[in-house]
Amino acid sequence: MYYLCSLGSNIRPLQHIPAAVVQLSKRLSPITVSAFIQTTPLGIDAEQDFVNGLMWFSSQQSEACLKRFFNQLEDRFGRNRKDPLSSSKSRTLDIDLIGAAQRVEDLQQLTVDPFLAPLKQQLFATQPELERIVKFEIVNAHGHTLPLGHRTTTVDFN
Repeated sequence: MYYLCSLGSNIRPLQHIPAAVVQLSKRLSPITVSAFIQTTPLGIDAEQDFVNGLMWFSSQQSEACLKRFFNQLEDRFGRNRKDPLSSSKSRTLDIDLIGAAQRVEDLQQLTVDPFLAPLKQQLFATQPELERIVKFEIVNAHGHTLPLGHRTTTVDFN
């Protein structure tokens, strides 16, 4: 099964997103990640802008299993799910499972929030000019640097 997910943060995103991509790629390798864009918070009480991106991967794990893993990862990054208002507050990490498909091509048909639509186009086909791109670097165990956020990137740490 192929999965499409969103990945975002508005608390130290330059630190949290690259670290999350490393953790995700260790379990779901390889993952293909879009560029990342800066967005205004919608429907939450937050002063800081979000940094958002999309990713897709193939996995034999169920949606429920993946959701548990994403929640555990969010918790490790400091998200407090016990707070009844946590869904309307700033986040160190927010990973949402958008949907699944039998073929990677079918992920393109899934609906995403309008602000993520250019990232979905970039991830699967055309490379539109994106505004407000946020760039990161991931350093692997050997000290090599991987640019992240410039364009669609496949990450495989295995």
